[in-house]
Amino acid sequence: MTVLKGPGATALYGSRAANGALLITTKSGARKDKGIGVSFNSNVSMNTVLRWPDYQHEYGQGTGRALNAAGEKYYSYGASADGGSTSGTSSAFGPRFNGQQYFQYDPNVEGQSATRLPWVAKPNNIKDFWRTGSTITNNISLESGNENGSVRASLTHSKNEWIMPNTGFERMTAALSVSQKVSEKLKFVAKVNYTNKSSDNLPATGYNNQSIAYFMTFQNPNVDLSWYRPIWKKGQEQVDQVHPFSSFIDNPYLIAYEMTNGVKSNAFLANMAATYTINKKFDLMLRSGIDLSSEIRKQQRPYSSANYLRGFYKEQNIQDYEINSDFLLSYKDKIGSDINVTASVGGNAMSTNYNRMDASVIGLVIPGVYMLSNGVGTPEVVNIARNKKVNSLYGTASFAYKNKWFVDVTGRNDWSSTLPVQNNSFFYPSINTSVILSDILQLPAAVSFAKFRLSAAQVGNDTDPYKTSKYYGTSPFPGSGSVPTLLHNVNFKPEISTNYEAGLDIRLFKSRLNLDLTVYSNTTRNQILEVPMDPTTGYARAVLNAGAVRNQGIEVVLSGSIIKNKNFSWNTILTWAKNQNRVMELAEGMEGKQDIGYGGNATIQARVGGTTGDIYGFGFVRSPDGQIVYNTTGLPARPQEIQYIGSAYADWKGGLRNEFTYNNFRFSFLIDGQLGGMIYSQSHHKMMEQGKLKSTLAGREENFIIGAGVVQNPDKSYSPNTKKVLPVEYYGDYYRRANVESNSFDASYLKLREARLEYNFPKSILGKSFFKQLSVALYGRDLLMITSFPIFDPETAALNGSTILPGVEMGQLPSSRTIGANITVKF
Repeated sequence: MTVLKGPGATALYGSRAANGALLITTKSGARKDKGIGVSFNSNVSMNTVLRWPDYQHEYGQGTGRALNAAGEKYYSYGASADGGSTSGTSSAFGPRFNGQQYFQYDPNVEGQSATRLPWVAKPNNIKDFWRTGSTITNNISLESGNENGSVRASLTHSKNEWIMPNTGFERMTAALSVSQKVSEKLKFVAKVNYTNKSSDNLPATGYNNQSIAYFMTFQNPNVDLSWYRPIWKKGQEQVDQVHPFSSFIDNPYLIAYEMTNGVKSNAFLANMAATYTINKKFDLMLRSGIDLSSEIRKQQRPYSSANYLRGFYKEQNIQDYEINSDFLLSYKDKIGSDINVTASVGGNAMSTNYNRMDASVIGLVIPGVYMLSNGVGTPEVVNIARNKKVNSLYGTASFAYKNKWFVDVTGRNDWSSTLPVQNNSFFYPSINTSVILSDILQLPAAVSFAKFRLSAAQVGNDTDPYKTSKYYGTSPFPGSGSVPTLLHNVNFKPEISTNYEAGLDIRLFKSRLNLDLTVYSNTTRNQILEVPMDPTTGYARAVLNAGAVRNQGIEVVLSGSIIKNKNFSWNTILTWAKNQNRVMELAEGMEGKQDIGYGGNATIQARVGGTTGDIYGFGFVRSPDGQIVYNTTGLPARPQEIQYIGSAYADWKGGLRNEFTYNNFRFSFLIDGQLGGMIYSQSHHKMMEQGKLKSTLAGREENFIIGAGVVQNPDKSYSPNTKKVLPVEYYGDYYRRANVESNSFDASYLKLREARLEYNFPKSILGKSFFKQLSVALYGRDLLMITSFPIFDPETAALNGSTILPGVEMGQLPSSRTIGANITVKF
């Protein structure tokens, strides 16, 4: 694997490499020994939930307001001799678990129990839904080769069972790589990769009642998980589900086993290249490749689900391909005896085609039969097509003076079909220079090597298709179309990012201690964004070029060989990076702010001087000395305007890796994390509002809370708040959905990312067996985490369904801890 940092990589790889490029060179069949080499690798891993919210199991279901004749809190599933029903709420402000008995839900009668039952907590009624997941992967490869060519073939099978029941996938991958030297001047290389992947059910995510995250939020401490396990009411299979407490919250086993999201996909990736050596100075490479995928998705929603009382079925058929063809003419020579020159000119033609057909029916004639022909009405069909072409010409030139001074110059011009005709051509150059300081300066003896580098580069970028003209959309109604909701733009320009970078690479004590330091500044202008519009204009969004955003930062890599001798070695590497994001200008007409995204009541909003990850929302009204102001009801006063809450971006990120080798044993571990950043949590709001977390226990025994803060007096002075309020009222208002401040948290975390112990069997043990190499390893990933974030994992909290919105958590699913074993055999 080769890492190309920064925009200097874009001449060869285009705007996709704006932040650098990872070049992965797959294995070839090159082999020292004669005959066919065989390698086998087997990997088995187990997954469990890494971390849980701090659920409370001291109080059960109830609103906190219902009292019986004796003036005490009570519980009753439906109306009973004890009083009216208290089971219709999702809140857990009911009576304390203290050995008492109430009329409760009886799964045998699917209703109220005939007698009072013990009022006890079910502490594992969320955790027990999840299981230990597993992944088994086996790979076998064959390879052979000689001085004129090589061939390698491999087959990989993976079977995954995820931690949520009835989820996972199965994948089969076949790969073939062939190279052949036809003559002294001509060489061919071809690679083919085919992947088949299928899943009966991929888990839904996000804050919605089709996601298991919704059930986890609303599950009450007194409810037994097994009550849901039958899924269907007796005699009502596939018609009416068991969900005793709310028709809006679906049965978790219904979500897992009946509300499925199936997918079957086939992906084909192939490329062929021919390199012809014209003479000692010139060679020509011609290459073409295709990335083709076909995917069928099926979405099933059964009868009685909250959103579809009579069921729902949807099919998606997606065809997607990308074709790239390019040439590269390369030149190598010397100018005099001191300057080496390498130059290339090339071109690329890229074409993408995306077609999707969605067909769905709302309402099924026969319950449990998922076919488009089983819909109560004609299927609604929508077709989506996206096509794009980009043609490019580029050139590079590298000069090396006495292998001490180096200069690289690149330039690329793209012509994109997604931009307006008058602006569809854009050029972006770069210049990179470096000098080996240790070869030209007299440095201290401790310095083994020192290099300074400096670069300036620009990167151009286009956008998705169909933003330059007015396009009417398809409509599910025959003979009709839909008016566009996107206001097109006939004059927008390509994005241009300008990057400046300087770096220093120093190696000390014969490369036992190494420092790689990089500082950079990158400014992006004319970002192509879709911004919200006033609905009265007839459009929901408009295409604009949005001002300028600057990113400045520093990256440090410190590595060293702490101990190095015949039998034992200790190598370590420390990485640290800090990036400062700043909005320099906004798009014209944005009136000082630009909304980037929404989640719950949090808004990611860009303002000049701020960042593109700034979180805005309602917070607390505060007195001049910073105390929370309460109103006369004892609840926090509500502000009139939203305010800045914090930035989703971390102050810095870093990691530390250590590797120890003793004879044939190797042990390594990696710790990484980040400091700073902010996350608004919708899940926290709802669980606090409902009394599900331990943070809501304060005030329960007294049955009142006095909020810490002040009230404003008629004369505008302030005095301490003394008003008592019920816990259910206090937590419901203090942590209400609109209060972004009280539901936002520091996103800092520290993770034990990986630990691995490996043993390579020495040749003295393998002897004259047919094994050429044998190694076994035990490993773990994401083993431990330290964080103050109250839900599952701040690192993965930004995914809401299919949308990634940094700084906002909406119905997060648990992240997992992985423990596994690996064996590799070569013969």
